[in-house]
Amino acid sequence: MTVGRKLQIDRESVAKYSFLLSTPIVAAAALYEMKHFVFDLPFLIGVVTSFLVGLFVIKFLLNYLKKGSFKIFAIYRVILGIIIIAICFIR
Repeated sequence: MTVGRKLQIDRESVAKYSFLLSTPIVAAAALYEMKHFVFDLPFLIGVVTSFLVGLFVIKFLLNYLKKGSFKIFAIYRVILGIIIIAICFIR
């Protein structure tokens, strides 16, 4: 998202692209792990709940990005990246 903004692409388009970009990976991971799923009522409730919460969060983020900034997101990602790299080098 940060690179897209640096390339002068509007916030909403960059966010939508980011969400679409994750779709194949999420689908592949679900298919790969499908043999371990137990298709019972709690599983179905979890799937429906996570779907609805995901839609809500995506809608919230897209509405936020119409007015807000990526700055806090970019800062968070850089700090998190530095922490992860530091942890990898400590081990």
